[in-house]
Amino acid sequence: MHRNPVLNLSLTEVLRPQIALSLQHVCHVYTVGHFLRAWGNPREQRGIEQMFDSPEQARHAVAVCAAWLGIKSIVTVNPQMGWWREEQRPALQQ
Repeated sequence: MHRNPVLNLSLTEVLRPQIALSLQHVCHVYTVGHFLRAWGNPREQRGIEQMFDSPEQARHAVAVCAAWLGIKSIVTVNPQMGWWREEQRPALQQ
C-alpha cells in the first residue's frame, strides 16, 4: 500500500504555530495523518476543537486536510479562516 506523503506533513508546516504546538504538546498529534486519525475519535475530537479558535475552524481544517488526500466532504460556504500557518491562505495552483 502506497502512503500519501501528505500524511507525514508536520502540523507546524500547515497550521498556525500556536495551534500546531498546542496539538503536539497537549494531544500528542504531530502530523496531518495523526490529526485526521485523532479526529475520528469523538473524545479526541473535542480536545482538538479546543485548540482552535472555534469548533467550526477545527472542522474546516480537518475537511481541508482530508481533501488533500482526495476524501470528499462537505465544507461550509463561508468558513472561519485563521488556522493556516502564518494566517495566510495557501496559493491555489492553476
